Amino acid sequence: MAGIGLYGVFYKKCNKEGGVTTGYDGSLAMMGKAISANFEPNSPEDNPLFANNGAAENDSSSGSGGTLTQTLDRMTLETASALYGTTVEKVSVKIGETTVEGTEIAYKGTEQSMPVGVAYIKLQQEDGVRTHEVVFYREVTYSRPGDEAQTMGESIEWQTPEIEGIVAGLQGDGSEPWYRASRWPTQDAAIAYIFTLFGETATAEKIAATGNLLKAMEDEVSV
Repeated sequence: MAGIGLYGVFYKKCNKEGGVTTGYDGSLAMMGKAISANFEPNSPEDNPLFANNGAAENDSSSGSGGTLTQTLDRMTLETASALYGTTVEKVSVKIGETTVEGTEIAYKGTEQSMPVGVAYIKLQQEDGVRTHEVVFYREVTYSRPGDEAQTMGESIEWQTPEIEGIVAGLQGDGSEPWYRASRWPTQDAAIAYIFTLFGETATAEKIAATGNLLKAMEDEVSV
């Protein structure tokens, strides 16, 4: 089955007890329009037991957690504030007698990145049939990305933010999976399942609103 597309990215603040994610707080939100996503898992090191001059046993436990790298079409101030532990504030400036309002985030050095659950949808195709694969990570903590800009030239070179997060693996007694992947016949069904993963009831209105939310994000200030 070949991947041919990507949709998302959805996130929601983790609710933690005793260092373990037990659920999610707030409302399901979207970081922006997804361009790419790459997950590099932590791999267990080879740990053989040698006996009789050879490897008699080996630790075959699977790795858990890893690093998630994503590219978005933009990073809105609201998303940055949610992920990196700061706030969006109103600012204003006077130009002559006219007051112009803007928005701002600021970093003081005391911010703590907020762990979030993350999900996105991979569009897959096999034998001409398309399916929608929901990829879900129970807990991801993102580090603040660097800033990069480039002047316009004869043609526009798109400058898109890349963010990187640490995916938490095994927690507690291991009864809750840190990663899930499921396939659905339609995008609406995939979005509905994402709502349930984050503890929300999926409705037709909520599913339709995800598309409207992405459109609304186009009018938000981005970094």
